[in-house]
Amino acid sequence: MAPRTTGASARKPISLPDIRRPDQMPSWPEWVVSRIGLVKDECQPSVTDGKWRTMPTLPSHLMLSQTERTEIERAIGELTELCDQTPERDPRCEAETLVLITKMMLALPSSQQNELGAEATGEAFQVALEDLPTWAVDAAMRKWYRGQCGLNQHGQPYDYRWRPAPADLRRVAFSARYAVFAQVRALQRLLDAEPLREFSEEQTAAMRERLANLSAKGGLTL
Repeated sequence: MAPRTTGASARKPISLPDIRRPDQMPSWPEWVVSRIGLVKDECQPSVTDGKWRTMPTLPSHLMLSQTERTEIERAIGELTELCDQTPERDPRCEAETLVLITKMMLALPSSQQNELGAEATGEAFQVALEDLPTWAVDAAMRKWYRGQCGLNQHGQPYDYRWRPAPADLRRVAFSARYAVFAQVRALQRLLDAEPLREFSEEQTAAMRERLANLSAKGGLTL
């Protein structure tokens, strides 16, 4: 059996992303990377209650140590906290997002020649962005100002001469948030992984024999 990953590499902390540049995620330490790629879903009895279900698994010799689990739990908690920094959860974030929206409306004109209802437009942006982190909105606006938002839902480039529609800005900000949330999901799968149930040669041979007997009796079609 291969040895468990230990030592300095197992204790190297997981770095948090720079929320001003969420598309540039920091690299995970080797002890995380080496396991993430080996997590796979298998249907097997759970070690907690013995019931069969589909679950993320890891080879037994790669299961996390308590130190590693604690580090992943810390990273998940801090990444989740970043994702929860939204106007609907935090009055401070609500105020900061409103400032960002106001600055954008002053900096960029509307695509309509005669702009009316600026207050209603501001409210539309607030509704579109209320469940997204303020830092994701900030990152989306930075990308818009730089003309780096890619293509819209129709596969066409955005027109950066004008301010974005609320739904367009939401789409770009959501992508920024997703880059961080995707790390949460991957780390949670690793944390939830149970040991892959492996059978000995004798067990495998016995199962094959039972299958062969069933097939011979007409109880199984191979």
